[in-house]
Amino acid sequence: MKGLSGRERLMVAVVITAAIATLFYMFVWSPGTARQAQLRQEVDNKQSEVARLRAMAATREQKEQEYAALSERIRLLEVRLPAEREIPRLIRQLQDLAREIGIKLTLLRPGALQSGAAAGTPQQPTPARPAPPAGQPAPAPAEPRYRQFRLDLAFDGTYGDLIAFLGRLENFPRFLVLTQVAVSPGELPTLKVTMAANTFVLPKVGPAPTPP
Repeated sequence: MKGLSGRERLMVAVVITAAIATLFYMFVWSPGTARQAQLRQEVDNKQSEVARLRAMAATREQKEQEYAALSERIRLLEVRLPAEREIPRLIRQLQDLAREIGIKLTLLRPGALQSGAAAGTPQQPTPARPAPPAGQPAPAPAEPRYRQFRLDLAFDGTYGDLIAFLGRLENFPRFLVLTQVAVSPGELPTLKVTMAANTFVLPKVGPAPTPP
């Protein structure tokens, strides 16, 4: 820079400095800022994914606990569902229960066995099945999960006898679902009580057929 005045040297220095700053911004600062923003976005996405997976894990644990509780409840209920109607045993158990409370059953009549649906729940229409191909037999209808039959009973007793009888039915060895309870006045202090209940039977599961 010999031969340049001090002002000219200053202008050259400013231009060189500006060029270096421009190159630094274009090739170092700007790409670095863009990369930093990209990494920050990736970190945010990863954190959101981790939060979503944690929420899914918590929901899964809750669903597994609910499923286990429901399975245990079904198992306990099925323990109280015999594989046969066992009418003599059922009558004897109800008579023993009435005797313990101090009442006498005046009616105890089991009904016919039929395909089951939960008490109080209307039967859902069965969807139509497609016709089988020509020359093939129609598929056998699905075996119901359980069967049920109606049980009518009546007795004369006090209001306390009725409450005691209903309370004992909650822990009755056989699973009973009351569908009707009617009370009418009798000779004081007794009442005439009539009830209708549904009880259930698990169908026997036979051995799988041997293939030809």
